[in-house]
Amino acid sequence: MLVLALLLLAAAEPRDPGQGRASVDCRVAAGGRLEDCRLVSEAPSGANVGAFALQLARNTRVAPDDRRIRAGRIVLAFRMKLP
Repeated sequence: MLVLALLLLAAAEPRDPGQGRASVDCRVAAGGRLEDCRLVSEAPSGANVGAFALQLARNTRVAPDDRRIRAGRIVLAFRMKLP
């Protein structure tokens, strides 16, 4: 449900041709490390935005009491300026 809400929110936002977006769903492990990350969405396709978001997620830590954690998983949304 949270993933669907994020996708709908992202679809409603105006598109900036110089900006990339990606959403990543990860399992929250001990110490707030993120594991088992999967790409949920990326735009524009073919710009490697999703691959970069997955790399960022692997190096991200979250607080154990982060309100975005649901059933041991978290969805992160990334926005990036494209070259």
